[in-house]
Amino acid sequence: MASKGFIELLRLADLARARKSGRRSGQEYDWQGVVFEIGGQRLVAPMGQVSEVLAMPEYTSLPLVKPWMLGIANIRGRLLPITDLSQFLQVPSRVAQMSQRKVIVIDHDNLFSGLLVDQVIGIEQFTSDQYRAEAIEPSSPFAPYNHGKFYKNEQDWYVFMPSLLAQDLQYSDAAI
Repeated sequence: MASKGFIELLRLADLARARKSGRRSGQEYDWQGVVFEIGGQRLVAPMGQVSEVLAMPEYTSLPLVKPWMLGIANIRGRLLPITDLSQFLQVPSRVAQMSQRKVIVIDHDNLFSGLLVDQVIGIEQFTSDQYRAEAIEPSSPFAPYNHGKFYKNEQDWYVFMPSLLAQDLQYSDAAI
């Protein structure tokens, strides 16, 4: 399914899990994010910065670009540059088959781009008291794009900000 419908399916799956687990319906959440994994690191991106999630579409390779720039795909008449986030961050992907990976589409300001990730896990909801202004390890390749974390169910959920990636000049300049 290649549209915003996939995000809606993730939201409905979360709602079903909430009902099954007995989580109070109508509980107020301050923040929602799309949970994804890359190189074994689980991250969460703000819902407002993720336009949609796609299965890996067919794409056309581009000449004279960096290896992490895979090419462009035609998504409903719009050209979507697709980048391999694991190659860009120099993190080995844990999914061998390209067709099993997912594309997170960001449509932020003047940037329309697809980020190829290992997998999209679902949508997670957080309250403001679960937020911690603690950054991921500075040596992590995700550090420049991190904006704190949420602590929920005795687990850290590091926030990945596509808007910070969009501001990175190394990312926006894919030409060789």
